[in-house]
Order: sequence, then structure tokens, then C-alpha cells
Amino acid sequence: MTMAIQQDITKARLLGLLILITLILLLLQYYGPQKTLVLGTDAGVRIETIDDRGNGGSSIAHLTRDGERFILDCEIITSSYAWPYCEISFILTDNVTRRGIDLSSFTEVELHIHYSEPQNFGIRFQLVNFNPAYANPGDTNSQKYNAIELYDTHIRYPQIIELSHMQVPTWWLSQGKIPPDYWGPEFDDVRGVQISTGERVTPGKYQMIIEHVEFHGKYISDHQLLLVLISIWTALGLIYFVNTLRKAKLELQSNQQRQQQLESLNRLLNQEQQKLEERLARDPLTGVLNREGLAPVFQQINSDTGPSLLSLIFIDIDHFKKINDQYGHNVGDQVLLVFSQTLSANTRGHDLLARWGGEEFVLACPETNLDSALGLAEKLRRCIEETEWPKGLKVTASFGVAQQMSGESPTDFIGRADKALYVAKAQGRNCVRSSQHAPAQLIAVK
Repeated sequence: MTMAIQQDITKARLLGLLILITLILLLLQYYGPQKTLVLGTDAGVRIETIDDRGNGGSSIAHLTRDGERFILDCEIITSSYAWPYCEISFILTDNVTRRGIDLSSFTEVELHIHYSEPQNFGIRFQLVNFNPAYANPGDTNSQKYNAIELYDTHIRYPQIIELSHMQVPTWWLSQGKIPPDYWGPEFDDVRGVQISTGERVTPGKYQMIIEHVEFHGKYISDHQLLLVLISIWTALGLIYFVNTLRKAKLELQSNQQRQQQLESLNRLLNQEQQKLEERLARDPLTGVLNREGLAPVFQQINSDTGPSLLSLIFIDIDHFKKINDQYGHNVGDQVLLVFSQTLSANTRGHDLLARWGGEEFVLACPETNLDSALGLAEKLRRCIEETEWPKGLKVTASFGVAQQMSGESPTDFIGRADKALYVAKAQGRNCVRSSQHAPAQLIAVK
């Protein structure tokens, strides 16, 4: 299994784990255990009973405690006050500087209330919330009333109310001149929970038995869960991105290193190839070019890249076979080596010397006409004649010279130079002869 496949499997597993965690959190959010807040006789909060007598009315509210429940007896009496009521209020904080209870993560409230009524009975449920943006700590009426009213035909036991269904009374918004940004319900600093008779209550005696008020909610709100999930996915996405970027950078560096290694290896191979080609193109004994090494010169004949003038000098060591027969091949090899060194030392930088075979050499002279080539050949002949040779030998050479003719093929060109050498050997050796114009016409140089 390749590393890339292993990395893909790891990524798939991490993605699957992240999806599984997301599903588990969502299931726990909507179907898991919920947190509960209960207000009752043992809630440890102050309980108040209020009626409309504080507003000029005549209704009378009386609260008694019966074990683990409250009993609110209310007598609604008609008076000059237009909205008679009786109310029980759970005061969650008496200190104006101390925060109330944060119910923003709760989603519903469950009212465990029994009631009896003569007719047209209703219940109003209110959560009083404080917000310093519009509320005055010393003014209870400046706190926001989040309210909902249930009529007799809608009341159940227990009565479950979605907090999202609660509304802010328009009279309170108008009275406080509340900005539109704060028109919606708020539950982050609830300082009072109120249960009262409804707005349409008629005169008569009523009784409410309040067992407890129970809030249900999630440990974190949907909004908070969404932020958590977004944060997790974003964090892992960033980690994945950074890790991918880091791996890409490392891979790029590795590729660059491999590229450099390959380039270095390629250069080394090219150098070795050049060395090999050079060895193949050179005579192993003398170190000068061999016949294959001189081939590019003939391939450029009559081409646009070839020299405009080219002369060939064929050179043959006189009586070389006698040297080998009399002194042995070791001495013969020494003669060949000194011979090639003498020729190389006395030619021009752009001339190309090659061992054509045996004791025969060829000197290619680019940009050289016949007269110059003849002069060079004569110079070389004298140098060879004057050189000191192994065993005190007297060594001479014969030279055949030809200049390339326009449109002439390499074979004909080489043939003319070779015939000139043949003439030099036939006319006594240790001399220079040339071939001019037609291949068959040989002219002696005196």
C-alpha cells in the first residue's frame, strides 16, 4: 500500500470521525438529556402576592402554602380600575445590581397549575427581564415583560409553553419608547416570574393551586452549538489546509531535491557519455582522433554548417613494417606515439589530426586552401625528419594533399588525397604530393 493511499485512508477516517461527532452532538442537542430549573416552595426565592388594589382597584389576593404547593385565592371585584387581577410573583433577585437568572438556553416552561373558575378564566404568564440598554434598576416598570396569555379553553395540566412563543406587550414598548432592536423577547437576565389572572377575567372568586414552575432547556443553545460545530469544522479545516500546505511544501522541496539529483545525475551521465564518446572517437595508443572521430568533418561537407574551404593531408610513416619486424611492436608503438605528438605539436589549433589506420594518419585543415595545406605538409615532413626517434631510428613520412572541390562527395575527396599519398610513396617517399582538379590528375610538388 502506497503512502498516498494510506494518507487518503487517514483523511477519510478523520472526516468520518468528525461527521460522527457532529451527528452525536446534534442528537444530544435535540434528543439527549435536558437541564431543568424548578421554581416551587423550596426554590429559595422570595414569593409575593399582588392584586389591583395598588392601582386603585378592589380585588383581593390571598396566598397560602400547603405543603409543597401554593394556593392563590383571588376575588375579582369590579371597581374604577379597568384591568382587575391577582398575581403571584417569584422574585429571583432583590439586589438591583445583581443579575437574575439566565434562561436564554431554556426552550420551554412547564406550568403545574390547577385552577377553578366560574367563567372566562385565563392565565397570564410573564418573565421580567432586565437590560441596562433600556431598563432603570430603580424602576420595575422599565424592565421588559415577556408575556403570554392562556385562555380557559387552551389551558392544560401541565401547561407547556414554548419560550419562543412569548411576546412583548405593545403598551410596554410604547410606554418605554423602546428602539426596534429590543422589541423581541429576552431571557438572559430574568429577575421575576409572574403568574396572574387573565385580562378578560370576570368578577368572582378564583383559586389557583401552583405546584411548581419548571423550565426545560438545552445545556447549550442551538446558536452556541452551531458556533461550536462551525469552530470545530473551521479549526480542522485550517489544520487540514495548513497540513496539506506543509506536505505540499515538503513534497515540492523533495521534488526539487529529486530534480536536482536527477539533473546532477544527468550531467554526470552526459559527462560520462562525452568521455565515452571521446574515448570511442580517439585512438587509445596515440590519443588523437580515430576514423570515427573525424567522421563529423566529412558529414559537414557540402552543408551550410561546414567550412567554406577544406583540405586533407594523408600521412604515412615510411617503411613502418620494417621497424615492427626489426625492433618489435613495442618500439613500433613508441614510434607511433612520438609521430602523433610531433604532428600535433606543429599543427594549428583548428586542425584535426586522426589516426586513419595502422601507420597512416589524416590531418583535416578547415578554411585552408591547397597552397597553405601543401606548405603545412612540407613543414611537418621536415619536423618528422628532424625528430629524435627511439633506438636512434631514422623515420620519415610521405604526404598526400587535396583540397575539396565544389560539389565533391566525401568519398571522392578522400580518394584524391589518398591517391596523392600513393604517388608520394611511389615517387620515393619522404615527400609531399597533391591532387588538383580531377581526381585522376596528380601534380608533384618539388
